[in-house]
Amino acid sequence: MIHRSPRHPCKDPHSLLVGPRTRGAAALATALALLVARPVKGADQPDQVTDGAYGRFDGDLNLSLAAGATVGPGGPSAAVLGRLIFFESAGIYAAYTDALGRAQAPLPRTLAAGITLRPLFVPRWALDLQRGPAILDLTLDAIGFDFGVIWPAKPDGSFTERPGMEAALGTEMPLLGRANGPFLGVRGALRWHASELAWRSEAPLQPVLFLTLAWHGIIDANIVDAGDRRMR
Repeated sequence: MIHRSPRHPCKDPHSLLVGPRTRGAAALATALALLVARPVKGADQPDQVTDGAYGRFDGDLNLSLAAGATVGPGGPSAAVLGRLIFFESAGIYAAYTDALGRAQAPLPRTLAAGITLRPLFVPRWALDLQRGPAILDLTLDAIGFDFGVIWPAKPDGSFTERPGMEAALGTEMPLLGRANGPFLGVRGALRWHASELAWRSEAPLQPVLFLTLAWHGIIDANIVDAGDRRMR
């Protein structure tokens, strides 16, 4: 009696050797392709740079304090400017200038406060327009408008005059390419006396240019989810 060995279900006898090798090579090639396609993140390319936010989503508030000088008619004055901005979109500001006792200064001191609007960050980030470099993206997104009231001091330095109005346009450039850290700022402001707004003749307040160095800090105040309870 002739005994026949059972036939393997594969029609090709070489597939027992070629199949596993082919599948292994394909898996290795796929893994290498995924590794090459994935961006390498290191010290020179942190996570916050690759997502177009540059650290702006690390918190919901951007708190900045700037110091510098104003340039305009009557000579320079010292300036301090503070801002609190919610998700780089809208917030409040306060500005103070001081001529430091210069007798020829038209305004010895001014104090201003109001709202600040930065309309470019959210739409540019949502439309994937944050393509870098980081300094360019952050400078464009920092373009903002200030609208507020201004209290110009009288020659004796007292803030007894009725408040006028201020409108300003400016931007800031990061020195480190991220949302927190030092920024150079430029801001041009137009200002009006209360009497000018009431159509009474008075010498107008002159436009001024602010040149500042600021420090920005991102704070997580949990404003959006303030009513949520932390998981313990």
